[in-house]
Amino acid sequence: MTRTKNDSEAQPISCESEHLRREAAVLPALPRQLTPQLRVFRSLPQPNLKMIGPWCFLDHFGPVAPADYQQFDVAPHPHIGLQTITWLFSGQLLHQDSQGYQQPLRANELNLMTAGRGISHAEVAAQHVSDPLHGLQLWAALPETDEETTARFDHYKAIPHFAIGDVQATLIVGDYHDRERSYHSPALQFHPLLALQLQTPRVAVSELRLNSEFEYGLYVVSGRIDCLGKKVTSHELLFLGGDRERLTLELAADSLVLLLGGEAFANPVHMWWNFVSSQPQRIEQAQQQWNTEHERFGRVTHYAGERLIAPELNAQIKK
Repeated sequence: MTRTKNDSEAQPISCESEHLRREAAVLPALPRQLTPQLRVFRSLPQPNLKMIGPWCFLDHFGPVAPADYQQFDVAPHPHIGLQTITWLFSGQLLHQDSQGYQQPLRANELNLMTAGRGISHAEVAAQHVSDPLHGLQLWAALPETDEETTARFDHYKAIPHFAIGDVQATLIVGDYHDRERSYHSPALQFHPLLALQLQTPRVAVSELRLNSEFEYGLYVVSGRIDCLGKKVTSHELLFLGGDRERLTLELAADSLVLLLGGEAFANPVHMWWNFVSSQPQRIEQAQQQWNTEHERFGRVTHYAGERLIAPELNAQIKK
């Protein structure tokens, strides 16, 4: 996914760490119309919360009916300084990138793209589908030492599934340590982080084991959770801050929740359009090189159509 040229959030964002905050806060996701066929709910970034650990972007899209998402088409666009994750609850997409990959993505499989110094990609609807398109797009900022790592794409079919009490868990990225076992996602990571899906068809109570060095947030995809005296419903994010080792979570029937966590960055990152970096100069250079068709980002040769053009930078990012 991408921020569109007309997205009102295509502004330079300096993401200060908030890991010392411990009080829980409920933040509604912000609706955004990316295309005529695609409306998303954006939890990160927003004015009151820029990052959770390294996580700097979270969009929730769908469910979109099959008849509509056959028109779903995100044209080639570039990224630097981050990892992108596309995670589907239902439906199917096709990833295409400048390294030549064409990878179908289905529910409970993981597409992980490491942008590093630069890559471009497109996402289009798969053909002959019958299920609604419903999922998440997440970005994790790369630490400064790895910002310009070599770009790569990885696809994972086998993701750990296990129970936490009466709740079914899927470990998308990172590690989870229960009382008796430890679970590890095979997904490539450059910084300590966690993305864990929690789901239950019935009312359930679960105690989560947390890392006191992480900050956390809980995003409710559907249903409702009760946690720390807060009631959180669909399209809302409960920011938890850090310094927590356990968390009791009550889930309503048919609830689907994402737990995000990670170590906060020592220094802020900057975001502009689809670029993330610790240094504004790298963002300015990437914008100029993409718009002049510099070879840095390559070409998505399998895509039939024009690429997106980066919006103009304003004075703030050029300082």
